[in-house]
Amino acid sequence: MIAEGAFVRALFPTSEQPRAPGLVHICYCLAVRPPLVLIAYTTTAPWPQGVPLPFGVCVFSQDEAIALNQRRAFRLHLNRQARVVMSDQWFSDLNRPHQGVIAMAPARLRDELFAVTVELEKRNRLGVERLGL
Repeated sequence: MIAEGAFVRALFPTSEQPRAPGLVHICYCLAVRPPLVLIAYTTTAPWPQGVPLPFGVCVFSQDEAIALNQRRAFRLHLNRQARVVMSDQWFSDLNRPHQGVIAMAPARLRDELFAVTVELEKRNRLGVERLGL
């Protein structure tokens, strides 16, 4: 079930079309208040060497990814968020038993990501890209 702390397949909007469903990504659910869901972007694309990661970007090694039922190392961009409706328009697997949920973050990880998100809002609220509705 889609809930806070879930890694879920979603059609994350693009910067070019910020209000429309975009490409399928595994996203992290920051908050769920039906009918709305606040998700954060993930990617497996490599980060440029020598370029420091901005605050709010969390790197997961391959071992950490495997523990979260994912095959490859990835980055979670808490600084790139989308507020979307819990509907099959945004979650194409919503009507399936698993609803597109890949894994649930353990409580400790959820707490860590929540703390980073809160600190991000305090430090650099304007630096958070907000897409969706």
